[in-house]
Amino acid sequence: MACNEIWAVARIRDGQITGAGLQLIEAARELAREKGLDARAVLLGCDRATADELAGVVNGVLWLNDERLNEYDAAVHAGALFGLMEARGKPVAIFAGTNDTDSEVVPRLAAMCGAAFASSCVKIRWEGDDLAIRRPVFGGKVYEELALLSRPAMVTVRPGAFDGAQKLAAPGSVEEISVEIPASSGVTVVERASSAQGGQDLSDARRVVAGGRGVSGESYQKVEALADALDGSIAASRALVDAGERPHEQQVGKSGKTISPDLYIACGISGAIHHVLGMNTSKVVVAVNSDPDAPIFAAADLGMVGDVMEILPALAEALRARK
Repeated sequence: MACNEIWAVARIRDGQITGAGLQLIEAARELAREKGLDARAVLLGCDRATADELAGVVNGVLWLNDERLNEYDAAVHAGALFGLMEARGKPVAIFAGTNDTDSEVVPRLAAMCGAAFASSCVKIRWEGDDLAIRRPVFGGKVYEELALLSRPAMVTVRPGAFDGAQKLAAPGSVEEISVEIPASSGVTVVERASSAQGGQDLSDARRVVAGGRGVSGESYQKVEALADALDGSIAASRALVDAGERPHEQQVGKSGKTISPDLYIACGISGAIHHVLGMNTSKVVVAVNSDPDAPIFAAADLGMVGDVMEILPALAEALRARK
């Protein structure tokens, strides 16, 4: 059984729809409109207020109202989505994010139903009646284009690939759905701990200032000062995370977060391909490095060659003066 719908899996952070989640909804809306399909947001757990908020940006919300979904468990979430397909029919496509949770859930779900899966997509379009995607491969050195022929086509979408969905003139409907959820995933949670330091999630940030090996130790304070002057978020390369100087949730790159802000300033970052892969879809990239031959300049729209310890404070001071 199939249904003429495209689903966007909504992820909620601190009770709010994430910016990346709004982009997924817009992707579902755009592609559904082209083929006369229906776009739906799928909400796993949460509460009625969140479901109603989602209905403000999409015509239909499929709300799986079960408290067991409020705590993340990849097997349980995948099982719930599989149950939704059995109850409602297989959609044309399922869009999800490139966050840690969806990157674990969606491949599981694809294996469960024998569907096509493509990760980290930067473009999605129709090729006849099939979805075609574009994504980086081989560490971002090349891009490939694929046509997903099976149903549902399952895709994780990089932040920035679509604009965020805007509010509808009239809110959509909320359909509360009960599905069979696996009683146990076979995993027992002993303890949950977070190293998060609060603030805006990098995936939603419009302006990001990132530091690398060139601003290690106390020098990183100048990165923080520049980010503060920009009202932006801070990030780091893998070198600082591996050294224990910055938390993993601030790492940008292939083994960290993939982001697409309006502005990305790389400070003292050499520009290894694994880092560039995480930020190369930023709208404007500024690189500050003392080495004129640093690979990061190849990925930059604007390059500044010089001592980052002198350039960053000067930039911060100029920005404050303009304010």
